[in-house]
Amino acid sequence: MNEIHVRGIAKSIWTYDGNLYVRISVTRDGGRPSRAPSAGGNFDYITVLFPGGAHQGLTVRKGQAITAHGWLQSRDVHEGIDDFLRRAQRHANGSNREQTRSQVEEVLDESLQVHRSVNEVVAERWSVS
Repeated sequence: MNEIHVRGIAKSIWTYDGNLYVRISVTRDGGRPSRAPSAGGNFDYITVLFPGGAHQGLTVRKGQAITAHGWLQSRDVHEGIDDFLRRAQRHANGSNREQTRSQVEEVLDESLQVHRSVNEVVAERWSVS
């Protein structure tokens, strides 16, 4: 059985290929192992995919509560190292950004790829409050 019901708070929102993606923080239920504050504290994070949500005009704002019911999917992502590093630089602080870029450009081989698996909830029913 592949069914999931999840409730969390919207932390980041983006669209891609007509779909809406929302990264939510989910509080761990009591009695489950806790995490160190540096590892996210008592929260887990998962991406919820709303198929066609961008085309349908579905809007979600940071801080809103999302309840979603659907199924869990995994997919493989093959990303060029240059795209991966550009994304990573958006999260780096400004003082290290240029230094990192110049170091990377010295050894950058455009044929290099980052391979990773992504797990996400595909929402079939949901509510936003």
